[in-house]
This record gives sequence, structure tokens and C-alpha cells, in this order.
Amino acid sequence: MTRRVLVTLAGPVVSVVLALLVTTIFLEAGGYSSLSAYSVMWDYGTRPESLVAALNDAVPLYLAGVASAFALRLGLFNIGIDGQYRVAALSGAVLAANLPLPLPIRLPITLLFSCAIGALWALVPALLRIYRGVSEVITSILMNSIATTVVAMLLANVFREGTGQSVGTAIIDEGGRMPALLDLGLGPRSTISGFLVVAIVAGIGFYLVQYRSTFGYTQRVAALSPAAAESAGIRVDRSVLWAMLGSGGLAGLIGLPHILGVAYQYDGTLPTDLMFTGLAAALLGRSHPIGMALGALVLAFVERSSLVLGLVKLPTEVGSLFLAVILISSAVGYYLIENADRRLALLAAVRRLRRAAAGTEAAR
Repeated sequence: MTRRVLVTLAGPVVSVVLALLVTTIFLEAGGYSSLSAYSVMWDYGTRPESLVAALNDAVPLYLAGVASAFALRLGLFNIGIDGQYRVAALSGAVLAANLPLPLPIRLPITLLFSCAIGALWALVPALLRIYRGVSEVITSILMNSIATTVVAMLLANVFREGTGQSVGTAIIDEGGRMPALLDLGLGPRSTISGFLVVAIVAGIGFYLVQYRSTFGYTQRVAALSPAAAESAGIRVDRSVLWAMLGSGGLAGLIGLPHILGVAYQYDGTLPTDLMFTGLAAALLGRSHPIGMALGALVLAFVERSSLVLGLVKLPTEVGSLFLAVILISSAVGYYLIENADRRLALLAAVRRLRRAAAGTEAAR
């Protein structure tokens, strides 16, 4: 048990250490003091308003991580999360602005509708994987480009409100906005988003589905050995379908913290590339909800604290470099740890067989 825990922790620790090492080399080679950079980042990042901002920024990263992990549990890479949450965010913004219902009814409908749109956008890569054997990585990347074009056309020609340079959907009134969870009273940037509750619920639901249900068990078996799963009566194609639909449905929530809690419309300020940072959080946390939460907080803290580097004449690319190395090293670590887990499981099975054989021999 101790060995398994150490193997599990090794990947995230090595990824973070490697990211720090590469970032330090980058700074020192450029003639900058890495110690000064880290000191400035820490001082700025640990301010109360910065911690609140990092927590709020970690929410969509965590949702992206959970969405990625839902597919990763079956060995699938849903690289189309970026397109899925863009389409879902536009749909959710339009619905929330035009649905004439009170907040307790309108908000849940908006969340569920956005999940459904995200799942539908993920359906195409799933069906192509099942019926044509096309890699979901390729098709989901292509679906990102299609989503960008479709959203731009709809926003410009169908759902655009206002005139001039301002391009966006109708403004969402108070009856469709996500209420703040907590105001710490430290200024205008000290309000914790109500989407933190949504993220917690998503994490709990992910844990119950993937770790405490028959569905999660069949997904794991299908990931380890599709042939063995089929022989045991598990429909691998059905597992692929539900994994992609679940991943896309969770992806539909990623853009809503910005739409319903910051901009109150779909416009050009929606954050992009959250999928890659969320994937890094999923790989860092080894697809466990608690591990992914810690990974999302670390990544959000780095993104937030690196914003101040430009003010002290240090390269702001430090944060991007750190996140890039985290993504690469955590992906490699995830692969190595998965293989290590399989070897450990095989060794444990061999030991059980040997003990059983020894007991049979002693009985004779």
C-alpha cells in the first residue's frame, strides 16, 4: 500500500520539480534572478485578493480537469473540450438572457442545457471513433476549429446585440446570474464565485460515478483490456460513447463561470485554451477529484502570480513556460505511472497465485 501511494505521488512531484527547474534555467540563462522572480510571485500571489482570484480562476480549470479525466479513465483524450465549452457557453448565454423564469429555476436549466450542448458536440468524435475507428484526438481537434467558426458566425449574424465595436449577446439580468458565494469584504476583487459549489458537486459526482459505481468499474476494465472487457460482456463501444458524452457534458460548464459570473454575456472576453490547463490539472491529479483540485489551485496560483512580473521588468512568459512544462511532464508521468500500476497489479496477482499454489501443496 505504501509503495502504491509513493508511486502515485511521484508523478505530480516530479512534474512540479521539473517545471521549476526548467523555469529557473530559462530565467538564469536570460540574465534574470530566478530567486527574485519567485519572491515577487509569492508576495503577490499570497495577497488575500490574489488568493481569492486564484480560487475563482481554479474553478473553470478544475471543471476542465474533471471533463478531461472523465475520458481519460477510459484511455481517451478529449482534445475537443475547448470547442465544446465555447458552443455551450454561447448557448447558455443566449438561454439565460431570454428565459423568463426566476433565478432558482432559470439557473439550473441554463447549467443543464449547457451540459447537453457540450455533450452533443462531443457526440461526433465518439461516433466516428466507434463506427469508423477514427482517433478521437484528431476529430475533436477538428471540431474545435468548427466550433470557433460556428460560434463566430452565430455571434455576428444571429445573436449579436448592440452596435459599433461591441460584439456580444444580450446582457443577462440578475435573474440569470450566478450569485456570489461569499464576499470577504476586502475590496471589489474579494468575492468568491458561486460556481465553487458547482465545481464541488461536479467533483463529488465524478468520484461516485468513476470510483463507486458499476459504470466506473466497467470503464476501468475496458481501459485496461478492451478484449477482456468484451469477453466479459462489457460493450467497449458503449463505454466510449458514454465516456465522451460525459466528458463533453462536463465541458459544457467550463465557460459558464465567466458568462454568468463576470461578463454576463458571451463576448470576446471568454477565456481560451482552458482545455490544456485543465488537462494538466487532470494529469497532475491522476484523475482523482482531490488531486485535480490541488493541481488546479497550483496552476491558477502560478497564472495569477506571474501577472505581476512585467511590472518589475521580469519576463511574464514564466507562467506560460511553467504550465507548458507541467503539461508535458505530467503527461509522461501519467503514462509511466499507469504502466507502473499495471505492473504492481500483475505482481500482486502472481503473489496471490503462488500463495494459493503453496497452500494447495501443503494440504497434500
